[in-house]
Amino acid sequence: MYLEALTLETKKLWPQLNKFSEFVLAGGTALALQLGHRVSADFDFFSEKEIESSLLNRVEDLFKNSTIAIVLNTSEQLTVTVSGVKITFLAYRFRRQNEPVIFEGVRLLGIRDIAAAKAYALGRRATLKDYVDLFFIVSEKHLALPEVIDLAQKTYGDAFDPRLFLEELVYLTDVPEEPIRFLKSPVFLEGKNNAPRSKLRGALF
Repeated sequence: MYLEALTLETKKLWPQLNKFSEFVLAGGTALALQLGHRVSADFDFFSEKEIESSLLNRVEDLFKNSTIAIVLNTSEQLTVTVSGVKITFLAYRFRRQNEPVIFEGVRLLGIRDIAAAKAYALGRRATLKDYVDLFFIVSEKHLALPEVIDLAQKTYGDAFDPRLFLEELVYLTDVPEEPIRFLKSPVFLEGKNNAPRSKLRGALF
């Protein structure tokens, strides 16, 4: 695992996260810890069950010496910031296809399931980081693109549209810019932090 993928602020919170053992850490941070390709600055936790009302109290007790702000608190999602770090607990109804990876007591969604989730996300809220994450998954041969599509279909069923996913890969020019701190130097990297669309798109196909 690559703890250098965490920011200084997220590293301070990391030792406490094993207290949320009923959740699985997903998203870009879980992938960055496993691939070491970029820095990620927040935590996204998934559960197949509703968010219990007592979860907020647990968070407040665990981080009682930190500044906590509530962003959203419902039965489907709890999002807070702890000393400026965003932590989201999400009721996620789709079943993972593989067992999570356990690191220092924290359960992480595996690379294969993260790839499927990234593919699903592209049809809904595509970000440059989603494309970059998929690039590293495919280019480092953790999964081929057809395998990503197959896993996404198995996980999300009719909610995943392979044609829409492939279209999103083609129309990468519409994705907003965002700064990315790379820990590995991708072949498409030019300039400071952002990836040229044409090279990134070409690397995925």
